[in-house]
This record gives sequence, C-alpha cells and structure tokens, in this order.
Amino acid sequence: MNRKSISKPNFLNTAICTIVSGILCLLVIGCDLSTPVEGPFTDTPETDVETESAETLAIPEDDAKYLQDVEHFGGFVLGDLTFPKIAAAIENEEWDTLTNFFADDFQAETFRWSDGQEQLTNFGKFRTWNEENKTYRMLPDEFVSYIRELREQYSELMRCSIQVMQMAPETRGKFDEPWQGSFKIFLAGRTHVNSISQYTLRFNCRLAKIDEQTPNANGIFLSVGCFSAEYATAADFLLEDITAKTGMTSLGLRDNWKHSYEEDQKRPFITGGIYANDFNQDGITDFLVTDLDGLFFYVGLPEGRFQEQTIQLGLQRFIKDPVACVGDFNNDTYEDLIIGQSAYVNEQGKRFRKLNDKEFNVELTRIKGALTVVDFDNDGLLDFMEVGIILKEDMLPYINRVKSQSTANYLWRNIGNFKFEDVTEKSKAVGLGTGAFSAVWFDANGDQLPDYMSACEFGKNDFYINNGDGTFTQTDLPGVHGGLSMGITVTDIDNDGLGDPYVGNMYSKAGERIVANIRPGLYDEYGDNIQEQLEEIVSGNELYHNKGNGEFERIGRQVGVNDVGWAYGTGAADLDGDGYPDIYAPVGFQSVDSSRPDG
Repeated sequence: MNRKSISKPNFLNTAICTIVSGILCLLVIGCDLSTPVEGPFTDTPETDVETESAETLAIPEDDAKYLQDVEHFGGFVLGDLTFPKIAAAIENEEWDTLTNFFADDFQAETFRWSDGQEQLTNFGKFRTWNEENKTYRMLPDEFVSYIRELREQYSELMRCSIQVMQMAPETRGKFDEPWQGSFKIFLAGRTHVNSISQYTLRFNCRLAKIDEQTPNANGIFLSVGCFSAEYATAADFLLEDITAKTGMTSLGLRDNWKHSYEEDQKRPFITGGIYANDFNQDGITDFLVTDLDGLFFYVGLPEGRFQEQTIQLGLQRFIKDPVACVGDFNNDTYEDLIIGQSAYVNEQGKRFRKLNDKEFNVELTRIKGALTVVDFDNDGLLDFMEVGIILKEDMLPYINRVKSQSTANYLWRNIGNFKFEDVTEKSKAVGLGTGAFSAVWFDANGDQLPDYMSACEFGKNDFYINNGDGTFTQTDLPGVHGGLSMGITVTDIDNDGLGDPYVGNMYSKAGERIVANIRPGLYDEYGDNIQEQLEEIVSGNELYHNKGNGEFERIGRQVGVNDVGWAYGTGAADLDGDGYPDIYAPVGFQSVDSSRPDG
C-alpha cells in the first residue's frame, strides 16, 4: 500500500488528525502559572503549589504518523465505513451479504446460550458469559446462523450497532498484512412476545487487512472469538418520558458553542442544572431549573404535575448565573436558595426574597463550577462551598498536574442569620485540582464527619478528609491522575453502610484506541508513568468501592460502568425497587458546529 495516500488534506484526514492531535496534546509536563485573577482567595497557600517549568513532551513524527494511520484504518475505515454495512446486513436480514464479509476458511468461537450466569431482579432477567464459559467453534454459515437466531428474536429492532474497541496491525507498521483487535455487537428491541431485550457481545478478531477498499471487500474477517457477552430482558422499559404529561416543559438542548455572550462575559463551566426541593413543605417535590438564559421554578402539584411560578415566587426570570444550591441556612425549617451571586430567603413557603448586601455578607464569585452545602463542623448550621473558582487563566496541562493549582474551592462557615465566615485558608480545604465541575460531601472513613471529593476536569480529583477540628487533610484515592472528571455522586452500591463515589469522566473510544497503540517504552525516559496517566484519562467513568477506614478500590471497569461517553453528570437511585441503588450518567452536549463536535 502507498501510505502517502492518506496524507492528503481532505475531511477524513482532518478529522483523524483532530482526534489524534487532541490525544497527543495531552502530553505536557509541568505548568506555566499565570498571574492570579482577582478574587476572595488569590494568595496561594504555602506547600500547595509547586511551580514547574513548562516542558512539552514531543512524540516522534513516525510514531505520530503511525497512530494517525492506525486510527484512520481501524477507527474510520473499519469502524465508521465498514461496520455500519455489517450492522445494516444484520438489521435488514441480508444473510448472504453478511456471509460475504467472512473468509472461506473463517472460524468463530462463541458461547453456548445455555451456559452463563443468570440473575433475576424485580425489573428483569440478566445473563452473562465470560472467558470461564466454554466456547465452541463455528464455520462461516454456522456463525451467520448464530447471529440470525439473535436477530429473529426481535419483532422490532430498535438498535443494531457494531463498534471498534481495539485495532492494530499484527506487525507494527505492516498495514497490508493481517490486523487483530476487538469489537462489540449491540442488539436491542422488542421481541415477538412483546418484551424488551438486548444483547452485547464482545469479540476478539483477526482480519486479512484493512485498506481503503475494505468497506466493499469480501472475506475480510479471518476469525472471531467471543470473550464476553451480556443479555438483559424485561417486560417493558424501566423509565418513561413524562415531561409533557407533567407540564414541566424543558428548555430544549442549547448549543453552548453558539450561545451569545456579552463582550465581558466569560464562558461558564456549566450551562445549567436542576435542583430538587420542597420549598412550601407540602410533601411534594419542587424543582429549580437554571439555564444560561434564565431560570424556572416549577411547583409540584398533586398527581405528578408541575406549574411554573418563577415570577410569582419572587425570583427573577432572567438570572444568567446557572450555578445554584438549596438549603435551610437560617434554621427556620424552610429551604433557601443561593443562585449565582445572590441569596434568597424562603419566607415560610410563600415566596423567596432576595437578600441585600447587609443581610448576606458573602461576595460570591461569578464564574464557578458548582455550589455545595454541608455542615462540615457539625454545629447545626448549614455551611456551603464554592467549587472550581478560577485563580489562573491557564488550565493546562492534563499530565503530571500534581501540585499546580489553577482553581480553588472556597469554604464558607455559617455563623448565623445569613452571615458567613471565609474559612478556606484556615481549614486547608482549598483544593489542588483544576477545573472542578462538581463536588460531593460524604463520610469517607466512618468517623461521622463529612469529607469531600471534587471532580476536576484537569489533573487529579480532590479528596479531603475532615479532621474534626475545622481543618482538612488532602489525600489520594486509587488512580490519582484522574480522568478528565466532571460529574460525581456518592451511593452505597452493596448496602454496607459505606459511601461509594461514582465519578463521571470524559471517555473517548478513539482516544482509548490511540493510547493502546502507543509504542511500548516510548515515554520511559521521562519517568512519572506517562503511559499510565494517558491510559487514565481515556479510561471512562470510575466507581470507587469503599472498603472502610478510608480505603477504596477502583471497580468501574470491572463492574461495567465506565463506558458511557462524556458524563457531565451522575446520579444514583433505586429505580427498580430491588433495594440496591442504580446508577445514571447523562452524557454529552449538543453542537451544530463541525469544528466543535458533540461530546
């Protein structure tokens, strides 16, 4: 093959270069600290910042070209051009077309559906297969029949997709020779008995080669071997969209890249949020919904309906500060609001009144990632924290950001009557991460004191232990490099009484493939486990199992909750009523600009 052909400046190569460049640009050591911006906490605490010289970690041109080529063929030609044709053949039941993709001497290894481990829940039935289950070999026609049996279970196939997991030439640089890698098949829909079911099958594979002709070639697959599979079935969907029925109309998706900002307005970390409360104590949940263009307050009504009463309750409809929090700050049993830079007292469930500067003594920072509430000192008064305050304009680098601080978390102690004391420096709870999107408080070590963890987009996530004397000690969780984190929640996955953090991270399948194909030992001379850090930032979401005494183990990939895209938010609740919490991770953002792709 003439590899020069893929160097032409067309759309395809631009896209591939963008993906690869995005991963390679993460290879930066140190931090060039700029001048802090003005704010209530601009002096950097001693020992919290270690200034390092800015140093770019260059990747050799040959290595960069190889990674680009592998992703072009394995990710784009195979994943984006060839696999959709195979998926379409399955969906449309074109079995002769499917057969043509397999070589004459093709062999497959698959699980017997009678094997596997089955689990019943209140919601449905689940069965899993892994490498411990026996497999049996099939020829091409037998494998097609195997897939056909799965397809014919569905009266309505709602989704059929095939995705590349890993792919690379068997011999590095030999693109015209066999490739090996892995992929997964996903089938979901309504069955002939009117139930809902889905299959996920993961295969190792060997291909004759991958080139520009692959999408239209025959006999490209030499062998496949199924190494894990999952099946799930239920009488119906677990959740139903009832937005229209409730009257709580959404604002719709907004393109953040296209949003019009005032000349002196900086782009915020987030575009909005939803905050649950019961402001009038009628036993029905109400919702505050914030957005870049304003806010809505929905009052809960009987029979699961809502009514928008923003103006009637004394709130300004066009507040353009999307960050908010809910809490009873004056101990009158009614929940108050902090929205953007303003505080609103709840007047006995009748309305909200904005407090003036004399009533509320905190000068809140406008650009921040989140607001969280906590009684960190157990004095009976609710405190709050501003999360992700920008101290320095430069948010990079991702790699080796251990003690370089570009954002901070400000802790405000409630001293009564809507007066607060800035205890950030005194408490040593400032935070070392950069670009903190969110934070959560929970008792991490069983001492009945609230500790906190924040999800940071750049560098490792913050984790602070409450010492019980008004101060905090920074410590580490397993995998200290972090994962480009944004959302975070805490649940108890095994009902052992210990809080287990679930962190939502950016996740790029292309990035994972690229990092996996980096030449072994390429960064050994730099030390500091650069390869490991790169693997961290493309590994997806992470679930930390609390083992007690402040010790945690990473189990996200092990239990299958990592591969969910760009998780900007996370949540946990017992959705199916079986007594165990379920996890929900909303992902991505909308964009209509090709240069700013969707998450």
